[in-house]
Amino acid sequence: MATGLLLIYTYFASMLKLGIFGDQSTHPEPLKRLKTIAETEVAGIYLSGNAIPPDGFVSFSSPIELMDTSDAILILSDKSISNELIKLILRKSKHMFLKSIPNLTVREIKELIDLSKEAGIVTFIYNPFNYLPFLDPFRENYEKPHLINLRTCFEGTLLKPSHEMLLLVTALNQMVQSNYKKLDVIGLKNSGKQITINLRIEYDNGCIINLTISEEKLPGNCEIFSSEGTSRFEFQTPLHISYPQLNQEHAAIDHFVKLIQNQDKRSDAFDNFLNGFQIVHEIRKSLRYNEIDF
Repeated sequence: MATGLLLIYTYFASMLKLGIFGDQSTHPEPLKRLKTIAETEVAGIYLSGNAIPPDGFVSFSSPIELMDTSDAILILSDKSISNELIKLILRKSKHMFLKSIPNLTVREIKELIDLSKEAGIVTFIYNPFNYLPFLDPFRENYEKPHLINLRTCFEGTLLKPSHEMLLLVTALNQMVQSNYKKLDVIGLKNSGKQITINLRIEYDNGCIINLTISEEKLPGNCEIFSSEGTSRFEFQTPLHISYPQLNQEHAAIDHFVKLIQNQDKRSDAFDNFLNGFQIVHEIRKSLRYNEIDF
């Protein structure tokens, strides 16, 4: 009997406690799915503003109390959160999942990289481009790309083009697993004032990416060349919404949890985010010369 009680205690003690931060943009259905992730339990939820917590969740009135109760914090808001809140979570050594891109400067990102490494925790920024099925072999490091040719169009409704570009180049950087060393940018604006951007990105490991992305809604295609062969794909809608049947956000949270449970593998999203941020900054600078606002 005592042995059985000990096993039950050990099981619950080892479960990862998830604390959820949200607001009125946080949908209840994804919250309920969190309760299905193995070896985790939802410690509680803190909702800012006038948002009402869904049934079955312990509601906290203080974000600090929820942090102290949790092992990992999930920021499930469509709005960008402050740098100060991110730093507070990291200083409390809590694993952190961000649904939205934080609005940060290069200096702030570098500071967060140092804080997360010091804390020895997993940080994770949700990126839907990381969960496109045809990129799985490269995201999982089964294959290393040498050359990527990608043409797509901006989704243009849910995301600002600059944010969508940041997500896309960050996902491509993660595939390449290398820092970029050279970037060539061409920006064009047609008579209807629709923007087309062409990038040629060279990386330290020799990989090259040719990316063309436009506001004009055209079919897209992708070619990926690796030592294993060539992969080709076509899509009729913007790449960002090409797979509406997939629950990419839930897959990302599940991936985040697995990274935490795999204790010998720490993940720092801010390292990769910095590389993508610097590329988008260079794109903006180049487009200004052509009087294109991006």
